[in-house]
Amino acid sequence: MKVAHFVVITPGRCGLYETTRELVVALRAQGVDSRMFDPTQATNKLYPEGTEDRGALFCDSDWAAGADVFVSHSGLGKWENDSTQPVIQVAHGRPRHSFLSEKNGSTPIYSYHYAKNKDPRFKAVVTFWPQHIEYLKFMFPDKPVEYIPACVDLERWSPGPTDYDFAGKSGTVNAVITDSWRDDIDPFVPINAFGNWARGQKDVKLHIFAKNQKDRGWAALVKRLQDDGTLGVYQGWAKNLEVVYRAADMVLTGNEIAVRTVREATACGCPVVQFPTADISNYTQLIETALASDRAEVRSSAVSKYNSVATGEQFKELLDAIH
Repeated sequence: MKVAHFVVITPGRCGLYETTRELVVALRAQGVDSRMFDPTQATNKLYPEGTEDRGALFCDSDWAAGADVFVSHSGLGKWENDSTQPVIQVAHGRPRHSFLSEKNGSTPIYSYHYAKNKDPRFKAVVTFWPQHIEYLKFMFPDKPVEYIPACVDLERWSPGPTDYDFAGKSGTVNAVITDSWRDDIDPFVPINAFGNWARGQKDVKLHIFAKNQKDRGWAALVKRLQDDGTLGVYQGWAKNLEVVYRAADMVLTGNEIAVRTVREATACGCPVVQFPTADISNYTQLIETALASDRAEVRSSAVSKYNSVATGEQFKELLDAIH
């Protein structure tokens, strides 16, 4: 079976792409000839040289046109009206974030979902998070919605040397925030929780990555951390986060689902504190439980939850049923 995955190819720069790449590798391990096709290749300045990325093959338009099944990750582009292949829609985004993006004038994802429910070529919708199933069922009442657990590259994201010193700003305890900042989820809750906990500790640091420092509204929170002496690294997008996770004592996130931050950090053996957005009164317990975690057990749990074999097997079953 030939399967073309439609995705904007941006190695190391986009969680959606990285998750797609890992899925393609998992399917190839199951004997499915899966390849990635970028409808924006002509204008994509981040498109890499070569014919593959870490085991995931690329394909040209001729190969994609001859595929048995299309899997839409970033949209099909002009192929929407020019093809007859059955399509699986992978809904990578959090439903509320997708809704807010369109509401605020960005990509009209919800309108797209509404339209695709009526398209007979679209045979199923896939989500990597069980918490999203009911939202997708509402927007796709005529399509099966399938939950398939996301995997992670367990070779790259793995325990290793812990000597990273956080640019000379290391503390006795090093907590990190690495999430992308979105309309629906941002570090407001983790920063407040950590800040309150840190006042009863000695020389602990919070290191914030993936932050656009020009964003308005965060100056007061950052200054408060600085005044308290708890702010460590504060920078934008970063490479090689596996080095950070190996050295960190814990990762803080406002996400309650297994986003890439959760999968990657725990695969490195770093415990993750997932703060609920409604109530953080138990922040001390959550943080201290993370600090007491056994890193080998954290890694073992990630290997069990996010392994590519289970993901590949389940997605292949869906492909077989459609094809």
